[in-house]
Amino acid sequence: MEESLQRETYRLLRKAFFIIKKELRKRIEEHGITWPQFHALFHIGEEGMAANELARELQCNASNMTGLVDRMSESGWVYREHSTEDRRVWLIKLTEEGKKLLAVAQPQHKKNIEERMNRLRDDELILLGDLLTKLLGEDIGEED
Repeated sequence: MEESLQRETYRLLRKAFFIIKKELRKRIEEHGITWPQFHALFHIGEEGMAANELARELQCNASNMTGLVDRMSESGWVYREHSTEDRRVWLIKLTEEGKKLLAVAQPQHKKNIEERMNRLRDDELILLGDLLTKLLGEDIGEED
């Protein structure tokens, strides 16, 4: 059966997403950090973040979050402390080592994205952005 233009385009979009994501993951892992750990460091930021909020941001359950934070703590990148407002809440905060790692990995990640996207000219990037925005329609506010 011949593939429809819509399904073929969807397949290419999906393939591009997975290949680019795989490449970005590999390049971030060169810093000795996994993709989920990098995203956790990014979301924790300077102020720290409640563990349940971090789980929500990373779209994972509490048990996965505990393991992730445990491994990051063992690596010396984060620590836990009780919230001063609610002792039931654990805050996840970056150590100095975690801040240093993020300060190196985050700009590198942005550079990696720009290098990959530089395969397209500016006018092509604008057109692609317009088309993706149109394709997303009302779902534009949702994140993956």
